[in-house]
Amino acid sequence: MSKQTIRSGYKRNRLMRRAAKRESVPLNLVSMIDVFTTLVFFLLLTSTNAATVRTPHSLQLPQSLTHEPPHDVPVLTITETDIELQGAPVMTVADAEKTQGNILAPLKTQLEAVPLAPAEGTEVKGDTRGELNIMADKELPYSLVKKLMATAGDARFAQISLSVDHRAGVLGSGSP
Repeated sequence: MSKQTIRSGYKRNRLMRRAAKRESVPLNLVSMIDVFTTLVFFLLLTSTNAATVRTPHSLQLPQSLTHEPPHDVPVLTITETDIELQGAPVMTVADAEKTQGNILAPLKTQLEAVPLAPAEGTEVKGDTRGELNIMADKELPYSLVKKLMATAGDARFAQISLSVDHRAGVLGSGSP
């Protein structure tokens, strides 16, 4: 072999290595990791598994210092004009206020459509309908709230809760 062919082979290999280096694009892993980390945090913050109860804009809930979140239970909403169970109108507030006694018959009929189940974690014996969440405006007369709660109790709901806005601080002069 002559020196000429050795030199040309060396040059050819050197040129091939340079061409291969030019074609490969370096991958910046730091930027890619930053993007994936940002995506993970975004997805964690925007996806929630906590059940939230949407409050209609027409209601202004009373404020409370409770730390307990609402459970996924049937919601009884009382607007200025209507009483609704799970968004379906049951009766008007005017009709409810006119009703004599504490039991509202149209509401009781709708509440009894919720199936009975064995009581769990309560002192109530036998089958109940579980929990009911009442969402009412803070200006609603107590007499109407009393009728709603009495009707729910008569329909065998073991736990009745009232939705409130959580606020930090102290209520009045009592303890937090």
